[in-house]
Amino acid sequence: ATMLPILIGPILVLSLCLAVVWLMLTPGRQRWQRRGQNARCLVVLGSGGHTAEMLYDLESIGQGICTLDVAFLIAATDKSSGQKAQAFSLSVGIAPKLIRVPRAREVGQSYVTSVISTLRAFSVTLIKLWTFAPEIILLNGPGTCVPVVVAGFACGLLGLRLPSTLFSESFARSENLSLTGRILYPLVDIFTVQWEQLLPTFPRAKYAGFKTCAGAGGTLPLLPPMSSVLAEGNPPTAIVSVGTTRFESLIRAIDDPEFFGILKRIGIKKLVVQIGSGSHRPSEREGSGIDLEVLEYSHDLPQRMKSAALVVSHAGAGTILDSLRSGRRLVVVPNEALMDNHQIQLGMALQAHSLLFCFRTQELLPKLHEANLDTLRSFPRSHSPIFAESVRKLLQLQGY
Repeated sequence: ATMLPILIGPILVLSLCLAVVWLMLTPGRQRWQRRGQNARCLVVLGSGGHTAEMLYDLESIGQGICTLDVAFLIAATDKSSGQKAQAFSLSVGIAPKLIRVPRAREVGQSYVTSVISTLRAFSVTLIKLWTFAPEIILLNGPGTCVPVVVAGFACGLLGLRLPSTLFSESFARSENLSLTGRILYPLVDIFTVQWEQLLPTFPRAKYAGFKTCAGAGGTLPLLPPMSSVLAEGNPPTAIVSVGTTRFESLIRAIDDPEFFGILKRIGIKKLVVQIGSGSHRPSEREGSGIDLEVLEYSHDLPQRMKSAALVVSHAGAGTILDSLRSGRRLVVVPNEALMDNHQIQLGMALQAHSLLFCFRTQELLPKLHEANLDTLRSFPRSHSPIFAESVRKLLQLQGY
């Protein structure tokens, strides 16, 4: 057993060498010729917010996506992105096509062991790229992107056609780039960011944030009055969501008579609390006049959020985008137990534009009591045109 860690490295390097040899012996030049009118497009999906952001970007292409032969590359341990990719494919009228590869690095994994897992992911990814032969690759966020780009370069070194690449930095990165972004910034053909303040440090990047959307010039309009929103709901509902992870401090914070009192003052009649993988379950408050529903997770929760009068959520990029695009009043509470704390950066950046309120867990109740929900502004419903323009540029690089 003590020899196993020592042997893993050489075994993976050997498997990588065998993969390269296999590729060199395979008649690849024919594989990389055009197979038809549609360009082969590989879309790399992360998980959670990364997947939501990429699918949001793909929506901006409109009917143009039907002119692409699209395959989604997903980490083998990602349980939900495959379902979302299939649902998206069916909604836009393309055939669902999924490619599974080992994840280069799990969240929280040490950098030492990441070297081994990245080598393994690279060897599998190299073979997958050879088989599908993408002409353009679209990437967003996760560590899985690094082996994909390196594998694309490796194919070029083997004398094959080099795919054109677009990396869209995460919406959550308002003050700095992700580790993946920093690695890939000098390597990809087009690099986009969602926040203007990143441009002086990264001049190669294109700004693709919400200010480029149609109608986003000047001051954003206010959301409809809370009174009219409450009249829509039957009953008026608030949703508390922590995503698929644990966020016990948020659940305990709202499990308080004061929180129920604040909701009653606003006009809320029902509270839905999604606790994720946590164990604490809030209690019904008799006499509050508010019905309580507690669930671990529900696939229709994003749809239910679209009709909620108020959403109180962790500050994950996917949940924020879904809520803002639906015109919901949103209060985010960053999960400070997570690495990197980019949830705080994102929440504060959006609060500066009056698009949501961002409160720390310990200040949630007093701040929510003081908050004027009618001061929140509407997020642009249209897409930024920059992503679609960048995809067209990649196609031009490939001769389309």
